[in-house]
Order: sequence, then C-alpha cells, then structure tokens
Amino acid sequence: MAKFEFVPNRYYTIAAKATGHVLEVADFDLENGGAIQLWDDVGTESQQWKIVAVEDGYYKIICRHSEKAIDITIGGTQDGAWVHQWDYIGADNQLWSLVPAAGGSYKIKSKLGGKCLDVVGMKPQSGAKVQIWKDLDGENQMWDIRLCPARHAPLAPEPPQEGAPQPHAKKPRKKQASKSAVADTAAKKTAKSTTEKPAAAKKAATSKSKPSAPAVPGKEAPATGAKKSPQKAKPAAADKKNTPAKKPANPAKKAEK
Repeated sequence: MAKFEFVPNRYYTIAAKATGHVLEVADFDLENGGAIQLWDDVGTESQQWKIVAVEDGYYKIICRHSEKAIDITIGGTQDGAWVHQWDYIGADNQLWSLVPAAGGSYKIKSKLGGKCLDVVGMKPQSGAKVQIWKDLDGENQMWDIRLCPARHAPLAPEPPQEGAPQPHAKKPRKKQASKSAVADTAAKKTAKSTTEKPAAAKKAATSKSKPSAPAVPGKEAPATGAKKSPQKAKPAAADKKNTPAKKPANPAKKAEK
C-alpha cells in the first residue's frame, strides 16, 4: 500500500470532489461524539485536519479545533455507519488509508472494514452527514486534500541548535510622545490661561467700583469733601443777660474819703 508524505505540523482541508464542500466538526463541537458533516469552506479550525502517519499506509486524521480523531460510531463496519469525532485511542476504526483516485483525488478507506468515507444520500452539500460505504467508485466517495494556507496553520518554531550564537536582546526604546499629543497639551495650556485672564480682570474691576448707596427721596446727598460752615458768634446781648450786674459803690464811704 502506497505511503503518502504530509507536511509535519501543517493542516489540510478535505473537500468533496463533486462540490468542494469540506469536512468539518458540526457546530464547533469539542466533545466526543461531535458529528462530522460537509460545509462551505470558511477557513475555521473546525474544518482543518492534521493527517499523521501511524503505521505503514495508515493515518489518523485529527481535527485542529478539538484535537479529536475521525472515528466510526460504535466501531461499525456495516454500510451506513456514521462517522464522528472521538479521543484518539489507536483503534482500527480511527485509522484510514488514502487511495489515489481519478483527477488527483483520494478515496479514504477505513482499516477496520475497508469501506470508503462517503456522503449520506450522495448529496455533497452543506449539512450533509458522512458515513462509510462499500467502494462504488462514485464522486461522493472521492476527496480533494489540500494544504491550508500558512496564515491558517503556521509552522511550529524550530528548536535552537546547540552551539549556535544567540542574538543579543535589544533594549526597549523609550516611547516618545507623538507630535499630535504635544500639540494637544500646548493648546490646552493656552486655552486655560486665556480663560483665567478675563476672570481675574473681572474680579479686579468688581473690587474697584463698588455701587454707591441709593439716594433717599427728598434729600440731597451732601457733597463729598465739603467743609462744615463755622458757627456764628452769639450776640453780646445774650452774653450780658448771662453776666451778673455789678453793685454800685457805697456813697457814704466815697464822701468820707
């Protein structure tokens, strides 16, 4: 039986030759028993498969999404037994041979009973389930196996070789503020100072000019800074009234002299 070499640590799509719909784990299931079906190729990990050689001419086919193997339900060998995903345990119902077919396609045959991976109802469209069936050489039993683009399945990093010089780690550069950030900061400072100046000027004007007291109706406000008029002197008559009269001299005493 011919042995095919697949690129290590890379993933493949497995598409029905008739329509190009690819094998996938239905509903992104991660559990044992998740159904295998066909769907449009949308590049999800549930549609990508690692094909790993296990023994001469046989492979395990592992889903990238769940790390589980394509498996025949209940270890069946009869026509119509469905396939699903299951933890890989190395059983024959999890091992498959890849037999070249017309136009570069492959038949995928079970080691357990030699039957082909086949589309239920011979309708390879989205949602169609997958089963095993005896080899009828039909298109619904032929599969195109294509390597996924590197962006979907990057290569595993190679381990460093012993004795090889290691590159020196570069010191991280200090992050400089962008020109736009500097300009924004300067604009904020200018706006703040412009806002504060009118407020200060307004405060000064308010403190200098206080409103005068309202005038009382019917009275005139005294002129600011006017001198008080001097008080008029009282008449002499008024002083005499208040001054006691002098007594006349004794005439007798004046004559004796």
